[in-house]
Amino acid sequence: MGVGSGMLRATYLLILAEIAAYLLTSTDLSAAFSYFGFSTSGLLHGQFWTPLTSIFVHVDLFHLGTNVLFLYIFGIALEEKIGSLRTVAIFFTAGAVSLLAGAPFYSPDTHIVGASIAVSALVGAAVVLAPNRTSPLTLFAPLGLVATIYLIFNAFMLTVDQTGGVAYQSHVIGFFVGSVIGIVWRKRRAPSGQALTEGVTPSQRRASASSCPSGP
Repeated sequence: MGVGSGMLRATYLLILAEIAAYLLTSTDLSAAFSYFGFSTSGLLHGQFWTPLTSIFVHVDLFHLGTNVLFLYIFGIALEEKIGSLRTVAIFFTAGAVSLLAGAPFYSPDTHIVGASIAVSALVGAAVVLAPNRTSPLTLFAPLGLVATIYLIFNAFMLTVDQTGGVAYQSHVIGFFVGSVIGIVWRKRRAPSGQALTEGVTPSQRRASASSCPSGP
């Protein structure tokens, strides 16, 4: 049983929270954007909670569905590799940091909502920490490849989409913030060049140890 194993994964709880928040806010999206959505002007006027609450506000079901899909694919993969606490930490911490870092690209009154920036951080972390993991939802393509395509798509759309309806800048920032966190954690876990072993079971460790030749 891997690190992220258990009866109820943190990723499932995040997904349930995203769905519940949508059901609660969809009846009055204007109020939800104003009070829970992130904007630079709102933050400067004391709405200090919005870098986190904006993660749980979505425009419509398609917006929610795509974010939940990517959250499921990459959240589960990271939980199995680095555990629930680290996965949740990347989601919230890197999501909020990336949102703040991308603020200069938007007008002060623009409200940014959705989990996509936090999910982008998970995608970036997966490139470093779980690139060879696969999912039926990606047709068993390695997540490292899927994440690379995701980055290329967002970078391309950043250059051609001038409508400003999607925060592609923040997606790219979130990807790189997640990647940096992944690199730091990988180096901390492998100071001597050893690979990450969070997803290795105790029996596998014992089998590996018993196969090593003994000293003279």
